[in-house]
Amino acid sequence: MSELITLARPYAKAAYEFAKSVDKVTEWQKQLAIAAGMAEHEVVAGIFSNPDITDGQLVALIVGDDNDQHYQNFIKLMIENDRLSLLPDVAQLYQHYYEQDSGAQTVDVYSAAALSDEQQQRLVEALGRRTGKSINLNIEIDETLLGGAKIYCGDLVIDGTLSGKIERLKTELFN
Repeated sequence: MSELITLARPYAKAAYEFAKSVDKVTEWQKQLAIAAGMAEHEVVAGIFSNPDITDGQLVALIVGDDNDQHYQNFIKLMIENDRLSLLPDVAQLYQHYYEQDSGAQTVDVYSAAALSDEQQQRLVEALGRRTGKSINLNIEIDETLLGGAKIYCGDLVIDGTLSGKIERLKTELFN
C-alpha cells in the first residue's frame, strides 16, 4: 500500500498544483473522486486493463462530458504510464493537499449508532479546537463496534469504542 501512495504522490501533487494555478481545484477534485470510484469498481477496473480498449476510449470513459483539455491530458498521462489503478490514491492525496491548503480536514467517524446533530456539532467543535482546522465529518455506522465510536483525524486516532475499552482493560489486567 505504501508503495502505491509513493507512486500516486507525484500525480496528485502535480494535479493539485496545476488545478490550483488555473483555479479549478474543486472541479478536478470532483472529477478525481468520480474516477477513483470507477477504478475501485471491479468491472470498470477490468475495462481499464483490457487491451482491446483504446486510450481514447478510456479517456472518454473516465472523463465523460468534461471538456477540460488539461484534465483529459492528465488522464491520458496516467493511461500512458499504466497508472489508472492509482486513481483512488491520487484522489485521496489530492484531497489531502486541498485540505492542507484550505485549513480544513475531513474526519472519518465510525460509530456503532447514528450520532445526533448535537453530538456531531460537539465533535466538530472539539476537533476544530484540537487541530485548529475547519472539520468536515464523514460518518459511517459500524454495528460491529458494539458501542461508542472510532475517530480518524489525520494521524490522530481516538478509539472510544466498547471493544477498544475492553482491549485496553485486558492489556492493563495482564501486564
